[in-house]
Amino acid sequence: MEKTKLDLRLGVLALIVLAAAMSRLLPHPPNATAVGAMALFGGAYFSQRWQSVLLPLVAMWLSDVVLNNVVYKAYNPTFTLFTEGSLFIYGSIALITVLGWTLLKKVKVANVIGASLLGSTLFFLISNFGVWFHSTTMYPQTFTGLMTCYAAGLPFFMNTILGDIVWCAVLFGGFELAQQRVSVLAKH
Repeated sequence: MEKTKLDLRLGVLALIVLAAAMSRLLPHPPNATAVGAMALFGGAYFSQRWQSVLLPLVAMWLSDVVLNNVVYKAYNPTFTLFTEGSLFIYGSIALITVLGWTLLKKVKVANVIGASLLGSTLFFLISNFGVWFHSTTMYPQTFTGLMTCYAAGLPFFMNTILGDIVWCAVLFGGFELAQQRVSVLAKH
């Protein structure tokens, strides 16, 4: 593929990922966001692996900066670049991107659904472990405390699954249609 086509494709992919991350600023049920879908999308479509990990992480971080310092300013008295659970959240996003590399070499509906469900589960397990790990008063630092944390997170897990499935349909379906209509977006 010639350089101009590669640059256009990369730019469109990067804008899609940034838009997906910024969609977190729109009203939505808790955890029903594009985060997991964005990571899978990056893993499936970016030709360079470093781009597939870095661009979703940067987009997520940018949306976090806006959320933490504008939307949740009352909870963050000083300018906040990272929260205490960021490592767990960003680590799960990077791992979900790796799922995209391995499970979405061929973008098919069944593959996207399977990767989405697996990504949702991975996010649930890692992010709730992070909540428990950083908890000083809410959950005891015991196996029972960890299981209590996971149980408390189950309603959010259902929203994560729903959000990932819906956003995967939007991102993957939209880009697949765009590739059919705009030939420079198609990977050759």
